[in-house]
Formats: sequence, C-alpha cells, structure tokens
Amino acid sequence: MNHFYNLADLSGEAIESLLLDAAHYKNQPLGKDLDGLQFALLFLAPSLRTRCSFEVGIRQLGGGVSMLEPSMFYGLETRNGVRMDGNSAEHIKEALPVLSNFYSGLGVRVMAGGKSAEEDLSDRMFDAFRSHAKIPIFNMESAIYHPCQALADMLTIRELLGSHKGRRLTLTWAPHPHPLPTAVANSVLLAASQLGMDVTLTHPEGFELPESITTKAEELSRTAGGQIRTTHDQKVAFKDAEIVYAKSWGALSRYDSTEAEQELRLSNSNWRVDRSLMNASSKAYFMHCLPVRRNVVVTDDVIDHPRSVVIRQAENRLHAQKAVLKSIYCNLK
Repeated sequence: MNHFYNLADLSGEAIESLLLDAAHYKNQPLGKDLDGLQFALLFLAPSLRTRCSFEVGIRQLGGGVSMLEPSMFYGLETRNGVRMDGNSAEHIKEALPVLSNFYSGLGVRVMAGGKSAEEDLSDRMFDAFRSHAKIPIFNMESAIYHPCQALADMLTIRELLGSHKGRRLTLTWAPHPHPLPTAVANSVLLAASQLGMDVTLTHPEGFELPESITTKAEELSRTAGGQIRTTHDQKVAFKDAEIVYAKSWGALSRYDSTEAEQELRLSNSNWRVDRSLMNASSKAYFMHCLPVRRNVVVTDDVIDHPRSVVIRQAENRLHAQKAVLKSIYCNLK
C-alpha cells in the first residue's frame, strides 16, 4: 500500500487480510507496530468517531499523533493556476511538502461541498492532497468514499454472521433534514459487493447513487459471486434481509437546485426505518454509521433493540483502522 483511498482499489484477498488484522487488534489492542512514527490528522469537516478512533489507535500501537484544524492554516488553497488575492494565503503545494518533512503519514477528512456535482464526484479536494504529499495519505472520508467506515462495517458483519459471501444485506436510504454526502453508502455498497454479499439497494426515485459507483459495484459483485438488485419498494427490500443498513444521502438528481432537492427529500420522510419494516426481515441486525437522527432516520424501538449493533460498529472503527495503518506503515519502518 501507499495511499489508502478506496477499498475497491484493493483485491478481495487484501481486504480479507485487513479483516484478519482487525480481529487480531480487537483481541490484542496494544502493540509497537507504529513505534517511532508520527502522524498528522487533518479534519476539514466535523468528526467524532473517526477522530477519536484514529487518535487512540495510533497511540495504542506506539505512534505519535497531531491534530490539525482548519484554523491552523492561513486559508488553504488547493486549486491550480489561481491568483491568490483572496482569503487563501497558503497553497497546498507548499503546505503538504512541509508536513511531509515532519510526519510519516497524514490522515485527511474532507467531505463533499454539495454545490458542484462534478467537483464532488471527481473527489478533487482529496486528490489534491494525494498529488502533493510526499508521504502516504489515508482517507478519513472524502467526498465520495469512506473506506474506514466500510471496513469496520464488514468486520461487524463477519462477527455477526460468520461470513460475507451469499449473506443478505439491505442498504436503505433514509430521511434527513439536510442533504448528506453519498460517501458511506458508496463504500458500503462497494465493500459488500467485493466480498460476495447479496445486496439490495433501496431508495426513492431520484436518490440514485453515482453511476460510476453502482457500475463498479456490479462488476465487483459478479467477480465475487454475489448479486445486486435495486428497488424503490422499501418493504420488498426488507424481506429476508439479514442486515439492514440505513443511511441518508442527498439527491444527485437535484444537485443544481437546493430547493428542489429539499422538496424531494422531505417528500420521502416516510422512508424511516421502523419496527414494522424490521419485522418483515429475517430477524435482521440494524446498522448505521452514526451520528443518527432518532425518529427521523430510525425509530427508537429499532435503534434501542438488542439487534441494533451501531455501538459495535463504532468500536470496530478502532480495530479496522489499526489494520489499515499497519498495512501502510509497517513496511516503512
């Protein structure tokens, strides 16, 4: 590994190796795999679980960690060829090589801007960091991918079901007061497909995931022996599900109009996950990446149910991310 950007960049065997290492770290949390290495974590978007799990994980493996906030930069410019006579006083072309002299690796979290579909789907901001860093960059969530979340989710599913291949996952859109990025849904769909799960993707019309993502997921699924189906009927999607994964995302079909997107999103408020939907499943476990809007995304009686595993998912972020860091950095020591 060099940069860690998207699980779909890896082979199925490589993901299996990461899951084995994650399980190892869950049983033996302390070690020296990152001894002597220093890391910086740059958050250009809010974070709770990602920030805490990476910080604790690095320290548990003997590394040092610095938290970098946007306020530490004199306005960071990432575009090429611009005249910097505005608020940005420092270009990434200088900032990243400097940080590369101090640290062994850099974690970056930069979410979708929500204004330009072309810019977000190209992951321009994250790509700028990869292009100018002299050290490995690991993705703590970009505009279109959240690989660490998906890896932790796959670890959780393996713990619950014992395997992935042929097991039934329903990935359902859910309501939210605001349009959210597609990154988590993209990465969960890709990872589940890559491991041969039978995935049902369900969402209202107009909330399709990026075509580049669904096309790649179908390709991965065929190779791994799984299958993907899409339905706009949420009740049908829940039938026989073993895992129900709820996540909201904004309507890419309405990216050019905030008002139209909001109208479409609010018109589908009945898509929340409730007990009647869960009862139609095969005693499914409920998953969500957190934070979650209770009684908007999911009702209390679902998220508080014994088969809700959202806290286990969050804990597994710690172990999965240790596996990622080991795979990148042990060869550098």
